[in-house]
Amino acid sequence: MMKFEKKRILTALLLLAFGAAVSFAGFHAGKAGNTEYTEQTTDAAVTDAVQSPTAGTETVKQTDESGRTTVDFALLTAQNPDIYAWITVPGTAIDYPVLQKSGTEDLYDNYYLDHTADLAEGLPGAIYSQPVNRPDFSDPVTVLYGHNMKNGTMFSGLHSFTDPDFFRENTQVIIYTPDRTLIYEIFAATDFSDALLPYEYDFTRDTGLRKYLGDVEQCEGNFREEIRIPEGAKILTLSTCYSDREDRRLLVHALLTGTQAAASKPSTPLQATGD
Repeated sequence: MMKFEKKRILTALLLLAFGAAVSFAGFHAGKAGNTEYTEQTTDAAVTDAVQSPTAGTETVKQTDESGRTTVDFALLTAQNPDIYAWITVPGTAIDYPVLQKSGTEDLYDNYYLDHTADLAEGLPGAIYSQPVNRPDFSDPVTVLYGHNMKNGTMFSGLHSFTDPDFFRENTQVIIYTPDRTLIYEIFAATDFSDALLPYEYDFTRDTGLRKYLGDVEQCEGNFREEIRIPEGAKILTLSTCYSDREDRRLLVHALLTGTQAAASKPSTPLQATGD
């Protein structure tokens, strides 16, 4: 009888332990699921993965003798039609295709958080926007996301803008699209919360944009006070994580100041021409 009681007690303890383990696993599964709707909750800085580009940069992006740059979007989109732009941040190693997941009803889809431009699953992911943003950069605020990689790839170069001297000397973000080149002037690099910006702020309304800019002004960071944000402005926000603060994001903010039509055989250097 005593052996039976001991066996029953042991069985109960094992079931209790199993139940606790399932609850613990369920908690973490739910927490992991929630990261799909945040900007960058994954601490990619601890991983030394290397970006595997869709095609060699020297093949798809070329600069002629005059200094004019062209991107072969036909080649890029043939390999992955989700590629819709190319981002270059002078002064850093940021020089990548920009992607947005197509065929999804989720406006805040983060597929490329953990898929490369080659569609391989895992880090370092890709530089991407969510479907809530139009891929023609016509929204009042377009947000691009990228991991902060330990080896310096992806958006880790944005951390250089926390240095006042670097911030002062490096002022541009350039976006290439199939039909235009967009020139942005960086006006701030700030420490911000991990709020999902397009969800937190209604950028379709001027009040939402002004609230966002007001919150940016209250942040710690570097600013160019001489840049004023006009009515109808088009802003590009680049977002990446920190290696040691999961609840904060580094944001680099830039104002569209010039555009230029794309050309297959340009003969003049890239110049800002006004929005």
